[in-house]
Amino acid sequence: MKKVLLLLLILFTSIFLLPSVNVKASNLPYTDEDYARLHAVIQHVENTLKYGHEYNENTKLLPDAINTLTGEPARWTFPNRAQVPYANLANQQNFFRTLVALSNVTGSDKYKNEAVDIMGEFMSDYQSPNGLFYWGGHRAINLDTMQVQSTEGPNGPHELKNMMPYYELMMEVNEEATLKFMRQLWTAHFYWSTTDMNRHGSYSTAYDTNVFGQTIPADVIVMDGQGNPIIPQDSPGLLPFVNSATDLAYAAFALSNHTYDSVPAEWAKYLMRQYNLASNPITGMTVYQFKSTLVTRSPIECADPAYTNSGCGDRVARQFRDFGSIAREPNVAWKNTQAIYVDNILMLLEAADKYGVSHFADWARDYMEGYLEYAYIRIDGRNKIIPMFIDGTVTYGYIVPEVGYFGPSNMRLDYVDMPTTYLLPILRTILQQDNDQDKVKLWGYFRDIVYTYGIGDIGELGGAKPNLNVDTSIDDPFALMTMVELYDETKNPAYLEVARTIGNNIVREKFHRGFFVQNEIMLYSRLDQPDTLALLSLDAVLRCIPLKDMPFYLADSGYIHGYLLSDDGVVEDRSYTQNVIYTKTIFDWE
Repeated sequence: MKKVLLLLLILFTSIFLLPSVNVKASNLPYTDEDYARLHAVIQHVENTLKYGHEYNENTKLLPDAINTLTGEPARWTFPNRAQVPYANLANQQNFFRTLVALSNVTGSDKYKNEAVDIMGEFMSDYQSPNGLFYWGGHRAINLDTMQVQSTEGPNGPHELKNMMPYYELMMEVNEEATLKFMRQLWTAHFYWSTTDMNRHGSYSTAYDTNVFGQTIPADVIVMDGQGNPIIPQDSPGLLPFVNSATDLAYAAFALSNHTYDSVPAEWAKYLMRQYNLASNPITGMTVYQFKSTLVTRSPIECADPAYTNSGCGDRVARQFRDFGSIAREPNVAWKNTQAIYVDNILMLLEAADKYGVSHFADWARDYMEGYLEYAYIRIDGRNKIIPMFIDGTVTYGYIVPEVGYFGPSNMRLDYVDMPTTYLLPILRTILQQDNDQDKVKLWGYFRDIVYTYGIGDIGELGGAKPNLNVDTSIDDPFALMTMVELYDETKNPAYLEVARTIGNNIVREKFHRGFFVQNEIMLYSRLDQPDTLALLSLDAVLRCIPLKDMPFYLADSGYIHGYLLSDDGVVEDRSYTQNVIYTKTIFDWE
């Protein structure tokens, strides 16, 4: 009965909380369906704010996700069975962007003011003395006690991987704290003397006001006599994962842009250049990391193939030794591809567009063209990725002989589904090329991929002669943003018509119980979901608001990782919120 009353309350409060909306003069009609989509976003935001704030009225902070049956926050259950409601603002960046975007389209400052208030409390109360914020993969705020909570033992490190904070808002809220964080991000994560990089940063590392004052060293990657990159094997377990490099580089570019000091940006260019230099010169595919690990563990530990700590040397070389010298962890092209070819590409393109690093757009084109030429395949009407190494050596069908970091023994490598997230980096790469001849190859792949997702034929380069499926059933935010950005570039109304269809599908399939959820039966509504931001980008173009004036989608990769009680209620596990908490359905709730 309580659940029924809660759902009724959500429904009625949502209706009465809708603000009035003014449509700017436009030659585009604004229909009842357009209003319905916007009102769904407003209801979601109002309910998120209402139930998020109600849980603990002594704070403005919001939980990372809300139980859509009870209105309560999601909880992390530790091995000792303590259930902790958590707020991790690194995992809420799309919600802040949504709040600002909603103010832009409605003309009401209410939503941006909420974002400012929430961010202001966090930046004031939860910044370490050394400058790092208490957020990221292993730290969160306990909404019961308002104390910092570690999920990775007693002293979890700082970790950002493809989280791309909303620095424009942060600068507006607390400039001093933001600048200190950007500098400390490099102090804590980059090892200047050895050019090693660690995804983990220490909260005890002293703040360095002159962090970018050192001379930029020679490139880590050098070439052999045949022009192939030599990837060092000297990293002491501090692997330079590209999904951490994106956050480091993005912070440095934002810092340079704000302070008019070019030095941080030069360090960001240096860092990203190592991945470019390590790319395969024949295929153009790039790497997940530009170093392999040094063996730092004992021979006894490393004799066990199931021991996958990076201190036993390159984990791919150990598990895939049948493939010879190409079998190195940086060279894998079937795992972590989202980090390499989606989040990394989006950051490079943002830096090219916003911060003038034009050659990043060229790198993005090289990476995407090589990856799609060699690894993309369409099978049984589905977009797939062929498992291979970056030199084009195919591993499809290989049966892994023994257990290791990449999976169990006797595992057979199969094709990997290509998610719709790839649409945006491919399109944005095309749009940022200056010459049409540099767009042709990617447009061909893009045309095939879009068609295979059931959206129809996008037509010729530049948006001519599309034959789109206006009745498409796809309900995907990345497909929606893709059609919106295609329309914004070409002004072909066919793309806008399909964007409206996709937006309607998203509301119909994902807006339930007053919240946006992954689908109707999923229990939690996650603040960092991109659907609301995508819907507001559509609303903006209908109101003739330039997309450059709207908050821009960059990533929604936020997570918490650490030790928790497994679903059996007995065993201690080590996993991610995305795998354990956000997979729960309404049928799992008691």
